[in-house]
Amino acid sequence: MGSDDLFKKRKAQKSDELERQRRERAKGSRFLIVCEGMKTEPYYFDEFCQVHQLRTPRVRIAPGEEGSSPDCVVAYAENLFEEDAQLGPDRYDQVFCVIDRDKHSTYQAAIQRIADLNAEGKPFVVIPSVPCFEYWLLLHFTYTRQSFHAAGKRSICGTVIQELRKQPGFAGYEKAQRGIYSRLKELTGTAIKHAQRAAKDAKKTGEDNPSTCVHHLVEKLQELAATHGRRQ
Repeated sequence: MGSDDLFKKRKAQKSDELERQRRERAKGSRFLIVCEGMKTEPYYFDEFCQVHQLRTPRVRIAPGEEGSSPDCVVAYAENLFEEDAQLGPDRYDQVFCVIDRDKHSTYQAAIQRIADLNAEGKPFVVIPSVPCFEYWLLLHFTYTRQSFHAAGKRSICGTVIQELRKQPGFAGYEKAQRGIYSRLKELTGTAIKHAQRAAKDAKKTGEDNPSTCVHHLVEKLQELAATHGRRQ
């Protein structure tokens, strides 16, 4: 096969692949999930999608970078959103920015930026956890609104992890572990109820430590799985 024929074959293959992607994009809702964490949160949501057979391009999960902060997460999400739009008119239906309050100085700025994007008609949603994602994991076992604070050499997130390690089967919990969703899958309904209760109390008292909105994203993924999972 000559070089010209090889070039034409590769070009045709690329064109076929782009057409396949466009057909997949047009089938229904598409979500982009951009996480502050590099492993913990991406592993959790990736495993959710594997269990429920929600594949790319239906759901794309983008991990953060080392040292990522809430404002960087939002900026990265904006870039991915615009890049995706170049492939066709079927843009992501929702873009979820999963961030932690922790001790980040750009937390409020990130939330405000998402509000500004909403005002521009862009489908961005902030999914914050105060103080960190592990509070969502803890809610699978117990309900608590006791405030978390750094203590000695232990960070504020470290204090949440300390409580999580007291729960059955989680004594050896560390960040960046795989298999967390599968271990907690049967308790997801409990975690959602606890998170809803915590959110109501946080709104009532004006104190968001601790609280989380991860349940909003999980419920959206559950809805998507009910209509598109296992049938793609």
